[in-house]
Amino acid sequence: MIGLLIITHETLGEAYTQLAGHFFGEVPPNVRILGVRGDDSPQTLVEGAQVLLAQLDCSGGTLMLTDIFGATPCNTAQKLIHDDNTLMVTGLNAPMMVKAIQYASKSNNVHELATTVQQAAINGIMIIDYNDVSHCDAETRS
Repeated sequence: MIGLLIITHETLGEAYTQLAGHFFGEVPPNVRILGVRGDDSPQTLVEGAQVLLAQLDCSGGTLMLTDIFGATPCNTAQKLIHDDNTLMVTGLNAPMMVKAIQYASKSNNVHELATTVQQAAINGIMIIDYNDVSHCDAETRS
């Protein structure tokens, strides 16, 4: 099992908690979410994240997901990477989070999971143009 720590700005973490509940009924026991407020000190954030990590079953490693590379959640997560069994993927989006939660409890290879999660994030971003929408409209009108 891989432990997941999701670190985001403000209430994004709460929104992702609700999304996890929507898809999975509840937040699985191998997932913790930390919301970063503007007035949180870096030391307080690292300590809070360490407490959350200690609550996880990380026998297969730890994957941390953060929203924006280079921002406070990312910087906090970077301070928690102490070995090759702890990874971070930045650019959190809903497809990434769903894939991570879906597979983390079944996986024991954090590197493979990180790659799968990264690909889910990329695949979840689509450009829909007028032709795509027009085609859909024609099908629903028939």
